[in-house]
Amino acid sequence: MSVVWTSLNQRLDQTIKATTPLAVDVRRQLHQYPELGWKEHKTQAFLTETLEKQGLKPRVAAKTGLIVDIGTGTPSVLYRADIDALPIGEQPKEGISFGSKHEGVMHACGHDMHSAIGVGLALTMHELSETLPGAVRFMFQPAEEIIPSGAEQMVNEGVLEGIEYALALHVDPHRTTGNVGVRDGLLTATSDTYRIHLRGKAGHSARPHLAKDAILLAADVIRALYSLVGQRIDPLDAAVINVGLIEGGSAENIIAGNVNLTGVVRTMRRETREKMHDGIRNTVASLAKAYDCEADIEIQLGSSPIHNDPILHTILQQAARHVLGEDGVHPIEKPSTGAEDFGRISDVVPSYMMRLGVKCEDLPFAGLHTPNFFADENAIPVAMGIMSRTILQTLSLTANRG
Repeated sequence: MSVVWTSLNQRLDQTIKATTPLAVDVRRQLHQYPELGWKEHKTQAFLTETLEKQGLKPRVAAKTGLIVDIGTGTPSVLYRADIDALPIGEQPKEGISFGSKHEGVMHACGHDMHSAIGVGLALTMHELSETLPGAVRFMFQPAEEIIPSGAEQMVNEGVLEGIEYALALHVDPHRTTGNVGVRDGLLTATSDTYRIHLRGKAGHSARPHLAKDAILLAADVIRALYSLVGQRIDPLDAAVINVGLIEGGSAENIIAGNVNLTGVVRTMRRETREKMHDGIRNTVASLAKAYDCEADIEIQLGSSPIHNDPILHTILQQAARHVLGEDGVHPIEKPSTGAEDFGRISDVVPSYMMRLGVKCEDLPFAGLHTPNFFADENAIPVAMGIMSRTILQTLSLTANRG
């Protein structure tokens, strides 16, 4: 254990204990007033006010995001927290007095927790700033849930300039509070959105021979898309495709001339990503030709995979075991086909994302992106304890190497 770690350990625990009530208040405020991606204006204002009251100097980034630097010199370590919510109506929960006040919007992915932990960590590092072995940058990122994403915008604006390592966490309702998931290497998948516009010729349902039925074409396109994985991808590889939105038709007795299909394709490797994209384009074009119709195909690149860095894996595991003991630290056996735009940061600098257990023992299980999801705020000091130690050790690593 390093000198920095040993000398700051007791003070760190005291600071986290003192800071946790404010972090919990931040979580509750954000939970009550969630905002969608690129619309987080009040969230940004609230976080700015909170940080400034504690003597920090946040600056605006990516329209509705924030950056705050703590320590001396150019920051070498970045900590990311996302701030946006989802268009999901929250199901009221017995005993919870701070449910969402914005109809149809809630923090169903736990970004209120991520932001609160980010604030708590920033205040903890600020309290210890005179003894930090370097500087850390906190990134409060908008629009994680949508494309174009906030991570892309903040990277384009230079948030990673001088950064050597990046850290983040994500709440995990499959794990109870006091447990975390860790993984070395690939953690998440890509997530790319495709949009297909099929153009036939509208007509009367009594005279189908005079029309070109775009709905009939769409039915075959959908079947073909779902067969792509089995036809083109190695069974030992991984890919997922879905059709999530179908738009077409105007009346029950009219043959539709236009149909729009929208969906997502997820992969683990660059080569697989390219195979699936080519498969979508070729399959749709061939079927459209067979039906004497036309097709426009757009594929929008989304999140890159997160690759957890082995050095950060070692550092974070050590920190987690210090806080939770061996029994609270669990290896994640397989990567997830879910996606996270922290992958954009992972593209540029060595990065690490931890899974934080937040399941409330007194509430039924509810997954992410569901109306019943709710994260246990007792996980906030757990996360602060692990991540503050990881930040300090990583700062020490970069300082010693410099």
